[in-house]
This record gives sequence, C-alpha cells and structure tokens, in this order.
Amino acid sequence: MPAAQVSAGGARGIPAARGRFASEGVFEPFLHEGRDGADTIAWLRRQDFCNGKVGMFGASYVGATQVLAAAENPPGLEAISPQLTTARHGESWTWRGGATELGFLLLWIIEALAPPDLERRLAALPDDQAKRLSALMKALQRDPEAGFARLPVLEADLAALAPYAAQWFDEDRAVVAAADLEHLEALGKSRPAMLVIAGWNDLFLEGSLELFQTARGRHEDAGQVKDRLIIGPWSHGNPKDWQGAFWHGPKASTAGLSDVQLDFFEAVFSGVAPPGPMVRYFRSGSNSWHDAPDWPVPETVQRCLYLDGDGLSESPPTQDFRREWISDPASPVPTTGGATFLPGLLLGRNSGPMPQGVVEARSDVVTFTSEPLDKALDVTGRVEARLFVTSDAISADWTARLCEVTPDGQSIGIVDGIARRKTPAGGHGPFEVRVTLGHLSHLFAKGGRLRLQVASSNFPRFDRNPQSGIAPEKATAADFIIARQTILGGPATPSTLILPVIYRTVLE
Repeated sequence: MPAAQVSAGGARGIPAARGRFASEGVFEPFLHEGRDGADTIAWLRRQDFCNGKVGMFGASYVGATQVLAAAENPPGLEAISPQLTTARHGESWTWRGGATELGFLLLWIIEALAPPDLERRLAALPDDQAKRLSALMKALQRDPEAGFARLPVLEADLAALAPYAAQWFDEDRAVVAAADLEHLEALGKSRPAMLVIAGWNDLFLEGSLELFQTARGRHEDAGQVKDRLIIGPWSHGNPKDWQGAFWHGPKASTAGLSDVQLDFFEAVFSGVAPPGPMVRYFRSGSNSWHDAPDWPVPETVQRCLYLDGDGLSESPPTQDFRREWISDPASPVPTTGGATFLPGLLLGRNSGPMPQGVVEARSDVVTFTSEPLDKALDVTGRVEARLFVTSDAISADWTARLCEVTPDGQSIGIVDGIARRKTPAGGHGPFEVRVTLGHLSHLFAKGGRLRLQVASSNFPRFDRNPQSGIAPEKATAADFIIARQTILGGPATPSTLILPVIYRTVLE
C-alpha cells in the first residue's frame, strides 16, 4: 500500500494516546486525540517512507482516535476505517436514552483504563490513599458484579481511581447528551473517505451507523460516495460467528475483513471508488449477507403493530386496556443479552441474542405477543416503541426489547433500548414515551411470533434509577422508592411497535 498506516495502539511499544502506557502527558478520554492525531499525521507526511497519503484503521477507542482526527480534517488523511466505535462519545458511548451505560463504563475502567493510570500515579499519592485505591482496584477486578451494586455509584475513591468517572456518572450530562452533536458537524465537512465496520450486537452500533450516515451525507450523488458500510452480527470483544446463545454460521466471522480494508485503502489512495456495494450487511435468522445501494435500505417501509391487551396487532385497538407492574430499584430486571459489554471484554459472548424465559417470568416484566407469522418477515433498520404510560415515580425508566418467539415457545431477545424520563409535573400521566430499541437485521421465521417485552430496568447494563428524583450516581439504598408503572392502549392511547420491514422474496 503506497501510504502510511496509523494505529493509535494500547500496548507497550506501540504508539498510544496521550498519557497511556509509555506516552507522556495525562490521559483525558477523547480530549486530545483529535489534535494529537492531526499532529501525528503531519509528522508522518514529513517522513521519507510516506508519500503524503495517510490511512487509519482500528477498533473501539482506536476507532475513536480516527474519528477525532478526521474531524480535524488534516491534510494528507485520505481514508479511515473505524470499527466497532462511535462518532459521539456522550450519547451512544457513555449514555443512551438518558441512562448511563454502567456495565460498560465500570468494566472499561477496571479492565483497561485505571490499571496503567494507577500504576503511574501511585508514587505521587499519599500512602493511605495509594493503599486504599489499590485495594479498591483489586476488589473491583475480583468481583465486578459487587462493583456494579456499590452505592453510591460515584464516590470519592472511584473518582480518585478514575478522575473522568465524574463526567460519565452525571445525570445532568446524560439528560442532554442526545442533543449534543459533538463532532458530527465537523465530520460532515471533512474529506477522508470512511469504511465503517459495525456490529448488530455491539453497544456502539447506533453511533457507528450515525457516523456512516454523516459521511454519506457529504455527497448528494451516490455515485460520488467513496464511503462504505459493513455490518456484521458482531458484539464488542467478540467479532466471531457465535453471538449470544446462537451460532450464526461460518460466514459470520470477521475473516476476510482485512482484505476488504486493504482494497478500500488502495482504491481511495488511487483516486477511484472502492469496489463492491456501498452497504453490505449480515441478516440473522437466515444467517446471510446482503448488499444495499444505501443506508437505510431504500426499499424499507414502516410497519406498525399496536399493543392490544397482551397481543400485537396490525389493527388499532378498539377498547382501552392497561398493563401494570411494580418497579423496585433494589430488585432490578437483570441484563440478559443485548448489545452489552458484560461480563467484560474477554467474555463478550454473553452479549447478543439470549433466551428470555427467566426475565419474562418476573412480575415486573410485561410482554405483548403477535399471532404466528404466515410468512417470514425481514426486519432491517431501526426499531422504535411509542408507549403511552403512567407512573407514580418522579423519574422512571422504560425499557423495551424485541424478541422472536420460536414455534416451540422459546423467547429470544434480538434488540433492546431504554428511555429515562421525568414524570410530567402535576400528575402521573398519561404521557408518551418513545423508546429507541435500535437497529437490527433479522429474518423472523414463518410460524414464529414477534414479542415486545417492556420493563423499568436493565441492570447492570444501565445504572439503576432510584425513582425518587435523586441523581442515580448519588443515590444510596435509602433513596430508592418502589413505583407503579402502567402501559395504556386503546383508541386514544395507541401504544405502538414500529418495525422497518423489507417486503421482497426472502429465504425462509
């Protein structure tokens, strides 16, 4: 390849972000990477081995360093290939729907960020604090689940162990994160072509797709677009053919992606369009790859299913109904599959599609199930639930999960999301809550059924809402209150599941 390749690595002896490993300075996540990346690219272009054209590749935080460098639009940066990462590092990285990604953030701290930082800082700390922080680090690594349950979430020792935690565990920041575009505007004006590689079961999926659409939006004419998008079934830390409890077939691994990246860089450096379609994505259910000329897939249409009693129906309900449950923050619904980081980077197989029988047996989880499908259904795109609800809590979480119920009755989670909302002043409701479950591509089999699962917690993926109005990061057990939650349906309150459907010949 006639150009320099840059990777902001994370091990000794490999170029690292400021303040990481052998790199000097203080590590402040995401703060310096854009300017430092631009400086690194400028240095590379002055070297004899570089012809002036630079490409960057890598996954996760290394993907974030590419995105932040691209937002600087430095001369010579021709192409990037960010993998399993996001364009924003508030919403879609730290927070989602107003809730904090507790499981991911705490594991990221104790598995990757804090150990080398603490090692560098120990000598400068008073002996008693150094011993206390070392003991905390060991305790969290030994028993992460106990770490998730610690109250309050943010206390002095955790803030000392990871100074950036005070910015992450912050209800005020979480509430406004969705409206903060961060670097998207700059990326929309940048030059580098992008090959975005995403995973349906990756916790950064929504940000990956947002990044691609921002890059794609730089060109009105699809024929001018050099950007490419690949979406596999992968999760964070597990880019393999096994996801959750299921094998997705031999075509589901990342084998061959390196060749695709090399072809992409070679084409862009040569000034021509990369080979292949603009979008290539994996569809679970059929376990097959598909090409598309754009994203979202142009032939996608919205299909509405109405919540009706305990069912999902094509027809709007003619009678009112309500489904109630009691939400207790002290006994939250356990995270079971989905786009999680649990229980850590080296065990990512716990994310993805997982059986929901234990969860759905709980009294604080309600379900709505369709009739058996008379033919296979291709759902590809973003899923949303619009719920009319009431709550006697000051603040409440509304979680929703789309499941496939097999002919033998097993419920399998496919995609899920959360919305944290304050109850409107002056009453319990009803009010409307929109929950973005997220994107997927799945072929629901003929004879199976669709199911919407709704609850008020998903822990420890997301932090617990104390429901008392106390900020979650400051709450103790004494601040938890039990609340009654209700979903309403009927002519005046049409709670709805909205699906992106492709009507075409499908492999059943």
